[in-house]
Amino acid sequence: MLKKDVKALITREPFVPYRIYLQDGRLFDVPFREVAHFLSFGVLVFIGMKQGSRRAENYDRFAFENISRIEDTSSMRSARRKKAS
Repeated sequence: MLKKDVKALITREPFVPYRIYLQDGRLFDVPFREVAHFLSFGVLVFIGMKQGSRRAENYDRFAFENISRIEDTSSMRSARRKKAS
């Protein structure tokens, strides 16, 4: 993905939870703003971080060109709820 597109999604207001898909098949859920950080070369993601905490179990970082797509997870949840009804 392009740097400007990633920055727009990561820094948007109001925050909307999203999932980052990488070209190698890995994915990262970003349930709140502090989990992912925009860097000059790519994105830093904290893994296992709880909201309101400054601690994470691990982290990963990757370049913009390794991101295949970013999707809102809020729309995924509402689609699942509709199917269950």
